[in-house]
Amino acid sequence: MKRNGKLPQRILIVVLLAAMAVFFCVMRWWIGLVIEAVLIIAAIVLIAFTMVNLILKRDKPMPSGDIAGDEGLEERQKDAVLWLESGELMEQMSEDGLKLRGRLVKNGDSHVYALCCHGYKNHRMQDIANQAKRFYDMGYNVFAGHARGHGRSEGEYIGMAVKERRDIAGWIDKLIQRDHEAKIFLYGVSMGGATVMNTSGEELPDNVRLVIEDCGYSSVWDEFVYQLGDGYGIPVHPILNLCQAISKSRYGYGFHDVSPIEQVKKTKLPILFIHGDIDTFVPYDMAKPLYEACSSEHKKLVSIKGAEHAVSIYTDPGTYWREVKSWLGAYLE
Repeated sequence: MKRNGKLPQRILIVVLLAAMAVFFCVMRWWIGLVIEAVLIIAAIVLIAFTMVNLILKRDKPMPSGDIAGDEGLEERQKDAVLWLESGELMEQMSEDGLKLRGRLVKNGDSHVYALCCHGYKNHRMQDIANQAKRFYDMGYNVFAGHARGHGRSEGEYIGMAVKERRDIAGWIDKLIQRDHEAKIFLYGVSMGGATVMNTSGEELPDNVRLVIEDCGYSSVWDEFVYQLGDGYGIPVHPILNLCQAISKSRYGYGFHDVSPIEQVKKTKLPILFIHGDIDTFVPYDMAKPLYEACSSEHKKLVSIKGAEHAVSIYTDPGTYWREVKSWLGAYLE
């Protein structure tokens, strides 16, 4: 989520100044109070709608061609993104009627599949492309889907891992239909990390063996509370409550409906939690409560020293891949 607090703050300041001017200019003080109250309520509603549109509404879809080129990609992402986008195109219909698309890169006769989930507004899956390529180099098949409201998938809004968990369950079924011997592990970064945690609490086939999540948030509500207070500098209440009501009415889900911290309480899958210890976007303080809430007998929290949000693989690749390989070696079979 992009932190851009200037627009809501300016709107609020302008409206409040106008309200005060009206209050002092109108001779009947009670009329001024009524007008001021109406303007404040209007400002709150306007800010809430603005925030919902900024945060949840999708960006423009990707071009219709097979390869979109490397414009806008970081140098360290380009090769891996283009490699991933050269994979076989797969499609599924979501439970609510959206056509979702993803890429499958087969690796010989392997029956192991890395199901990778990207983060918020990573339309090219650039935050997981290097990891996907590494999994392939380790001998695994790789599948990466465009989340609803992202990339080549349909959807006018982003589900913030609430809706996406059922989409991932659909992709799991698709992979098993193709390969009845499939052994699948779930990997996700940021919103993708929240997605795989949410998915872990669903009823899944035995083909799904483990979960690796990187810097996922504990709940949509918690993340938005943090973003509003720190990023936008405006009061959480009643703004966020109204945002939730708008999301529920317009997009069919609330910020409390499904949360990673509740879903991991239901899972039995081994989960590896990874988080950068100076992450200030999805704060590091969310990692320990997630770990402690997890009911799995096999769980581990790895803190990457000096890593900001979603860059642990670049900050300390040695520790990162040592822990990931160890987890795969222990629980994949």
